[in-house]
Amino acid sequence: MVTVVDSPKVKEVFTDGVLLHNISWATYESLLLDNPDSPNPRLTYDRGDLLIMVTSPEHEEINDIFRLLIHILAEEFEVERRAFGSTTYKRKDLQRGFEPDSCFYFKHEAQMRGKKRLDLTKDPPPELVVEIDITSLSIRKLPLFAAFGIPEVWRFDGLQVEIHLLEKGTYRKSENSLALPKVTAAVITRFIKEGLQMGHLKWVKKVRAWAHQVKADEPK
Repeated sequence: MVTVVDSPKVKEVFTDGVLLHNISWATYESLLLDNPDSPNPRLTYDRGDLLIMVTSPEHEEINDIFRLLIHILAEEFEVERRAFGSTTYKRKDLQRGFEPDSCFYFKHEAQMRGKKRLDLTKDPPPELVVEIDITSLSIRKLPLFAAFGIPEVWRFDGLQVEIHLLEKGTYRKSENSLALPKVTAAVITRFIKEGLQMGHLKWVKKVRAWAHQVKADEPK
């Protein structure tokens, strides 16, 4: 067990978690060591603020649909990818750390093959982070993601997907993905919603059929 000696203060309480203030980096790292392979709770640390969240069945189902969608589209459009799931990314020099819902490498895919441990002084950050944000928290994470230099964030609030691209240290909304240029926020939103309503096999066929049509419509 970890003894928290920082006199933490509760800043906000949410349905699935709590935001604490005045938490030291040492306490944050101790909590990570206490739960090295557990998907819950999910920890986000930002210069003394510690967000502790647990994931619901709804959250995990949506996350699974996102992962599968990205794998299918990357395969159909012949884009190499490497998934790192909810790997912990942390940098003491930034006093920040996070565990994404899902994250992926594309351009650096070959560099990250077989990677067992991360060293963010040498290894690149993920090129795409997915955040399922039913409780409206991820928008506050964008400055944190920007500090790590993450080029692209997909954020889903339960209604629609927003694509955020990093430019000059801040994010701007974009209709098109950088990692998967043929994919738009509207298309992702539609497939996520359909994935929650349709049978798996029928949904996969529909995603692939859409990708095939996009490729067929490309100028020869």
